Amino acid sequence: MKNSRVQQAMYFAGTIAVIAAIALAGCQRKSAPETAAPLGNTASSAEYSLPAPATDQSAPAGASLKVTVSLSPAMAKKAAADDAVFIFARAASGPRMPLAAVRKQVKDLPATVVLDDSTAMNPEMKLSSVPEVIVVARVSKSGDAIAKAGDLEGTSGPVKNGGAVAITIANALTGR
Repeated sequence: MKNSRVQQAMYFAGTIAVIAAIALAGCQRKSAPETAAPLGNTASSAEYSLPAPATDQSAPAGASLKVTVSLSPAMAKKAAADDAVFIFARAASGPRMPLAAVRKQVKDLPATVVLDDSTAMNPEMKLSSVPEVIVVARVSKSGDAIAKAGDLEGTSGPVKNGGAVAITIANALTGR
């Protein structure tokens, strides 16, 4: 029984560390496209511009978002099969803290995941609490959720809850 409590405590501490790391990941980083035109990235610069304020502040209870993530051929050469892939959604306007997140590995790509309230990072801030989100898919070379130079990333533009989005990871992060 003691071992089970230790395992639960370690899992909880790890989850808190991932939440904090992803929250800090949004601080002042730069992204440079690997190619002149990112392959299939719906809005590669959306993460770096201020989105228009949401006019409808109501979101359906239990909202979900279907996210399909792939890796561009150019970026596939830079990624190892065991590299971590973080797929997360944050409010289109407001705090950059992720609302929902899923962790995969490069070998799982292409992958389709569902982000919803069950994948919430914080029970007080759920995906259903906002009408629009921005979705980010990041290959972490270090395995940490904090963005670092050399990580690979793809970003969506604002997406309404209840919809679907396809993201191609086609950018290499160049610095913080």
